[in-house]
Amino acid sequence: MTDVLNVVTRAITGIRPDLGDSRTDITRESALFYAAEPGRPVLGLDSMEALELIAVLEREFGVELAETGIRIADLHTVGDVVDALSGTR
Repeated sequence: MTDVLNVVTRAITGIRPDLGDSRTDITRESALFYAAEPGRPVLGLDSMEALELIAVLEREFGVELAETGIRIADLHTVGDVVDALSGTR
């Protein structure tokens, strides 16, 4: 699962280099868009960045998320993405 986390982290910093440059910790608990819980780290992706992230991860993992049963609406944190993609390899 660490490999999947590394791929997801690389994809996120490829789309948002500022997150890598600012040394923002991207962890399994990091919220992709906004934090539902106070104190949770937030990456603050916008809708276009989210679509780009999905496209990058689909290429990387060789899957079409629409064909996997993975619901994009259920992916709120980096950990959600890692867990969903771990089953696709």
